[in-house]
Amino acid sequence: MIIEHGPSVGEYRGRSIPAYIVQEDGTKSEYVGIAVETDGAVELSQLARGECVIAPGLIYKRTHSPS
Repeated sequence: MIIEHGPSVGEYRGRSIPAYIVQEDGTKSEYVGIAVETDGAVELSQLARGECVIAPGLIYKRTHSPS
């Protein structure tokens, strides 16, 4: 669950793109781009280590993990 997010850096599919997100466990991730979709599904092979996709197809890279 996302408990905090940074300022908007744009919009995608009618939703704001937060500069960063913080999950309830304290993990912070920064926005890095838009996920490529094929046949309506996100291509997970495009993700680098430490990256995740959140709806509606935004890629975030983990920058801080809780100790």
